[in-house]
Amino acid sequence: MTEAALAPLRRAQQLAGGAVTAAIVGAILIVLAAVAEGASPALDALASQQVTFDLPGALAVLRAFGPFWVLALPSFLLAAALLDLSKVLDEYGKGQFFSLKASAGVRKAAEGALWALGFKVVGSPTIYSWITQEGRGFEWQMEPFDLGLIAFAAFVAVLGRVLEAAARIKAENDQIV
Repeated sequence: MTEAALAPLRRAQQLAGGAVTAAIVGAILIVLAAVAEGASPALDALASQQVTFDLPGALAVLRAFGPFWVLALPSFLLAAALLDLSKVLDEYGKGQFFSLKASAGVRKAAEGALWALGFKVVGSPTIYSWITQEGRGFEWQMEPFDLGLIAFAAFVAVLGRVLEAAARIKAENDQIV
């Protein structure tokens, strides 16, 4: 390969290497923000109830922290998807652009983002409604931005499958040569 062709690959490796750290930091910040947002109301609710070491005390803890975990779950799932993406970026940083591991990681990260969005739109509102006994049906809260993110993540998942197929073809060709 010529130097002109290798220069963009080296730059891509450098960018991917730096992006690994950014993805991990982003995942940690998402978790910390979700905990900070939900922990205070949960602790306030817990402080207003008497907690004992029996079934009513355990139920009081569940009533205080249950809604927090339900509402924070999409953020935790998104953080996990970012961690999956950091593994892909690490592979790219090593120069493994067409490896099966990296390609499958792209698909897995996109699917993780879709799960996070699914819980944000339908799962969390429905379970929260059931826990707080405000309703018994299915609730959903979708904004136009959420719909765009769902489409984006779905297309990235398709891209991951295309990259997986390309990586398999490359592996076959490498074995022949």
